[in-house]
Amino acid sequence: MKNNTEIKHLSPSELVIHAELLRIYGDTQEKHDLQLDIEKNGIMVPLVASTRTSIITIVSGRRRLRDAIALLFESVPVICYQFPSEEAEKHFILSANRDRPKTRFQQLLEGKEWESLEKQAAALRRQQGLNQRWKDKDIEKGIDDSEYYPVALLDNYSPSDTSQRSVSQEPHELNKKQRATDKVGERIGMSRHSYERGKRVIEKCEKLRDRGKEIEALALEMYLESAGIVPASDLLKAPNCDEVLDLLGSGQSKTIGEALLKVSRVNSASAVVEGAIFFFPDDILRKRTYYHSGRVVKIANMTATVCFRDSVDDDLRKHQYKCDELLALNKEDENLHHQRLRDRMSRLLVHPCATANDKYMLNRLLGAVVCTQDEVDWLQFIERRVEDLEIQKTRTLEVVS
Repeated sequence: MKNNTEIKHLSPSELVIHAELLRIYGDTQEKHDLQLDIEKNGIMVPLVASTRTSIITIVSGRRRLRDAIALLFESVPVICYQFPSEEAEKHFILSANRDRPKTRFQQLLEGKEWESLEKQAAALRRQQGLNQRWKDKDIEKGIDDSEYYPVALLDNYSPSDTSQRSVSQEPHELNKKQRATDKVGERIGMSRHSYERGKRVIEKCEKLRDRGKEIEALALEMYLESAGIVPASDLLKAPNCDEVLDLLGSGQSKTIGEALLKVSRVNSASAVVEGAIFFFPDDILRKRTYYHSGRVVKIANMTATVCFRDSVDDDLRKHQYKCDELLALNKEDENLHHQRLRDRMSRLLVHPCATANDKYMLNRLLGAVVCTQDEVDWLQFIERRVEDLEIQKTRTLEVVS
């Protein structure tokens, strides 16, 4: 990198803010006291600009430039650097803003850029290693053709030039086994898992903005800041995510929390009710031998008791799930055969001739989703016994009368 530490005084109209500086840190009106200080004392710390292209691009000093324009300054102090590449400019922007206060969204945006630079640096290292191996082999064969080897990713790279060290060499060059995302997490002050989950959120925001859905993207960004990375990441995996975002885009809800509450009420009323059947995938099924379909037999305090049929002994087992967990599952409908059996069971439950043992067995049968032949036989047995008891009572009443 060629440096020129001479301070130049340039007109603000000649300067353009780097796109990455705006994308990551925005152009919001922040730190009003800075403008007051500049108005009183002038710009004490020069701006930093890149002269890599014909356009003088600010890579440090976005707020100072904004305040200078607002105060109608005719010129601002600028130190110009001729960066060797766009990647070097991004590296400087991220490093220059390392210690500034940031939102979670800005941290994750930084992380995504660090990861991109890290991958390019890793590719450069691989290319240099390959080049060296090719050169060693050609030297053995007596070949000397410098134009034969591929060009490195970054122009003007020299391993001896410490000012152009790759991103990964600073300060992690000794830990070659460390993952790129581990290094990124250390740079932005969070764990690798938090960064990987948060990255999905900012990628979703970017997709929403590309589709012109600024309201939804801003709401998701605010939810990330207020609720945290884990809730925001879980929202993206929820089946009602699009429904929540649609409520925000249509103006029916102002925040994601409000939209989640509305969607939860609707889904709870229509899905998680007693008698509802859900399909349980392997990762949420408590025992591998259970059939995948389970029926909700009781709901209390946002906790649902679900009944499963065990394929080993055909017995019923009950387990508790949070209603929110069930909302993420697919709901199933009973077939006509199941509906008829349940209607017969429901009539027997209220029959005056049904005994306590009969009602106990009927309640267990009602909890089943997979109806085996044994259950049908039990139902027919109870029906015949109740019918016989009813006939006996009728005859007794006739004799008495």
